[in-house]
Amino acid sequence: MLAIARTTLEPFTHQRNTGNCYEIFVILTVLRKMGLTNEEHEEMRTLMNAIAEVNGRSAEKIKGAYQDLLSTPIGTGAAYHGVKIVNIRNVTQDDGDGGTGDIILILADGQEKSVSICQGTQKRNGNIEKCLSNPSCTRYGCDDNDVIFLKEIASSAVTSYKDEMKAAYGENEDDWPSRVKTRAASAATALASGHTIQKFNTQLSPHEKIAVFEDLLRVKAGSKPADMLCLVNEGCTRMFLFDINGLNPACTWAPSLQFRDPCFMEMYLGDVLVGETQVKFNNGVYHKGKTSSLTSSWNATAVMNKVFDLSTVSL
Repeated sequence: MLAIARTTLEPFTHQRNTGNCYEIFVILTVLRKMGLTNEEHEEMRTLMNAIAEVNGRSAEKIKGAYQDLLSTPIGTGAAYHGVKIVNIRNVTQDDGDGGTGDIILILADGQEKSVSICQGTQKRNGNIEKCLSNPSCTRYGCDDNDVIFLKEIASSAVTSYKDEMKAAYGENEDDWPSRVKTRAASAATALASGHTIQKFNTQLSPHEKIAVFEDLLRVKAGSKPADMLCLVNEGCTRMFLFDINGLNPACTWAPSLQFRDPCFMEMYLGDVLVGETQVKFNNGVYHKGKTSSLTSSWNATAVMNKVFDLSTVSL
């Protein structure tokens, strides 16, 4: 068990990501259910301290999750739908293994089940949300001319952005924070959102629109983002696991985009809101002497229980 723990957790000693703490919590929880002993737990302390040091912003959550493990019962074996889990593989940095999954649970019968992990809880309205893609504008059907137009929008916003930042933070650009809300950014993203929505809704064929949504929602060619979705509360003390059984049969595959506010495009299948895309700059309008990109690193978030048939599961 200790060998599995070390192999699975070691990659986090050289990965700095604010989401690592949630993945680490899930791995530790599964290991304990599999039978990780208190003695094996103690032998992991040096490794866990090294992980916490690298992931400074999440260090306390990581240390807390590790320490809290001692107060949970030592399991006699974790199982997925009655089949014993015999190993775990860390694939958080490998999109080619397990789709959007962060870990793979390896079962006694040879099956491998991917688990996509994120911070969150089910909303009061029942929605379960997960960011599935960080797309560029081209994944919404924008062509080279559209990219040039969006780049022009970004360049045109620089002067007003600089004026705002000088007024708020002074003349020295090195003193400007990289991620603050500005009127210049809002005006630019509103133009970019409007242009992308118009392009998608009026110039793409029904087939092309479906292809775009299949790509963004990770369901191309009958695939799915992962086998399971795991939500972890912000304090890293509880996890909520769901099977992703396939597409929600209630979905009407007639995609469209609608304008919500300067930063967000709402994603619809028929008349059902199934997600949203944040249209944004990468590091403000202007960063380190250069205009930031307005054509890439957008965030596409799905309402998972609207797009997929989900069911709760325990290990």
